[in-house]
Amino acid sequence: MITTHKYIIPPVYIESGEISLNGIRLRRFQEELYYELKNHDKICLKAPTGSGKTFTIFTLLFHAWKLRRPIIGLYPSRELVKDQSKSVVETLKKMGLTEVKDACTSSEGKSHDACTVFKGKLELTKNGKVIDVVEGEIDVVTLTSETSNDVFQFLDNYQPFQDGVTRYLILLTVPEYPYMYITHLGVMKSFGTIIEAVVKGNPEAIKGKKTEASMIFNKFALLFNGYYFIDEFHLYTGLSRSSLKLLVKMIDDYNVNRKPKYVFSSATPVNVECEKTIEVKPSSQGDQIRKENLVVFHLTTSDPQEEIVKNVDELLANVNGKVGIIVDRVYYIVELCDKIQASVVWGLDNVYGKCYKSNDIRNEKIIVGNHAISFGIDIPNLDFGIIHAHDVETLIQRVGRFGRHGTGRAEIHIFLKAPAISFPSSVDYLGFLSLAEKMYKKRVDDKLDQIEFAKIREEVVFNVYLTLKKLANSQNVELTKMNVDLPTITDANEYFNIFAFRPGGIKGRWCNNKDKTDDFFTLIRNFEYDYENDCFKDIPLKQIPEIVINAGSLKGFENKLMKVENFFKRTHARIILRSDGGRGKRKIELGRIRPLNDAFVIPLKHDLWKNFSDIARLVSTYAPAIVACEGINKVECENVNALLLFL
Repeated sequence: MITTHKYIIPPVYIESGEISLNGIRLRRFQEELYYELKNHDKICLKAPTGSGKTFTIFTLLFHAWKLRRPIIGLYPSRELVKDQSKSVVETLKKMGLTEVKDACTSSEGKSHDACTVFKGKLELTKNGKVIDVVEGEIDVVTLTSETSNDVFQFLDNYQPFQDGVTRYLILLTVPEYPYMYITHLGVMKSFGTIIEAVVKGNPEAIKGKKTEASMIFNKFALLFNGYYFIDEFHLYTGLSRSSLKLLVKMIDDYNVNRKPKYVFSSATPVNVECEKTIEVKPSSQGDQIRKENLVVFHLTTSDPQEEIVKNVDELLANVNGKVGIIVDRVYYIVELCDKIQASVVWGLDNVYGKCYKSNDIRNEKIIVGNHAISFGIDIPNLDFGIIHAHDVETLIQRVGRFGRHGTGRAEIHIFLKAPAISFPSSVDYLGFLSLAEKMYKKRVDDKLDQIEFAKIREEVVFNVYLTLKKLANSQNVELTKMNVDLPTITDANEYFNIFAFRPGGIKGRWCNNKDKTDDFFTLIRNFEYDYENDCFKDIPLKQIPEIVINAGSLKGFENKLMKVENFFKRTHARIILRSDGGRGKRKIELGRIRPLNDAFVIPLKHDLWKNFSDIARLVSTYAPAIVACEGINKVECENVNALLLFL
């Protein structure tokens, strides 16, 4: 049964400023940020979706150029990096800069979307007078796992001054790259040896590494030692949030005498200490950032995502414009792809049914996705939405994908379990936000950055960084054994998987193409696992796996990092595998899941959260983790005794 509530939400405006950039009037918050950057090193920016947070990269540029430092835009996913790169490039074109067509060509003469060079001038003016100017070459480069070798070659040859031209670098990337360069993790050939030497207090092991360490620090100083725009900060959870804060700590230490600038940007509150917070609120006049919205709440007593699949044909029957459909589970995306033709955006390379992958989703008529499309991505004229969300912050972000530009009306259909609240007769935008907070829970902090292992990991990585810095500067390096509880680590890959920005990196293979891999935990949450052939079938599952262990087998080992094989010997763990779309169940020894054979695991227990069982299940839907319960004969977990976090 479904009931509906409909609201017309008027257009949303924010205040415009008095400063213009190449004829484009800045908004009040962008103008305030430009001035506050002179006085503060860390600024938090809270602004509604679609308000122009990305444009603030150019306000950073006017400060960074005086020190000849790059601008680094950090984004939580490669999809968002690519989207923001397109936005920056198009904006520079609108502002009249000239693209240098042959600057980023490959050895075969092909141009790169990941590298665009402009020449020209950026001017800030107020009342017709120039107050700041940047002139020369602006290089916009994206750096992700998909970046070609030719773009890396372009960066290898990059210099702030070349042939009498001043060059300004805008580098858009994921946090792994500055993290890797400042720690040398995965860049230095002997990085495993360095970490082991620091942990065990063995200075002899790092002799002869000075030249290599210095070269990598020089590359970091050239490309990543700049002013940072950290977008969608609220999306960082658990150990990746710990890594991001550690990255900032290392960069601050590297620049002890001349602090860099950071802007932490989000549409929702962020957990970070800032010297200055700029909060943007809707105004009754100024620049329009959102169209009029028709918002329709579909209240159901059954699973909202199932109702979206069931009603999608009817909802799309008379829609002519662009459509976005956003759900949480891969299972429901596959079901949607069986019914409608659409471009799919998710963290997998596979496609299903009538769906397909697109190189430019901005030009697609119907887009289906999950978390990967929920945040930051800006698609022009995306004016019809069908969405589900599990918390208020995600809802706000997903609603923010629609009706962002121009005039007219956007229509957004929101499916959710019927809440026990009274619905008002009408709402404006702020009223909608207030109503959303009553209907949805707030996002829960997973606290994985506070566990014992996270603190050990931060301590080890920072000590490695300090050791390398001393080594590169020809300072005396004295090492003493660290008092940390880490298991025996046997090779460099294990060091990387534990201390990388996003620890883990465990991969699974597809049965229909064993050369193609995806994240193991994304696969095992969503697809049937063929343990005999060590691969995943393209059969989607509705339920995620669980693990059963011997009662009392974790006593004394809670929150401790251990090899999976040792964990299995202690607990006799069995993983409950689903089959036939989730209807069948089978328990398999954890030791027979081959991708986990060389992995590590941390059993997390009840002292982490008050409502442990519920939050553990939530974390297991996005982290490399599986819930566990005690009772080896159980076929499913009614109550969760532990959350097993895998690295």
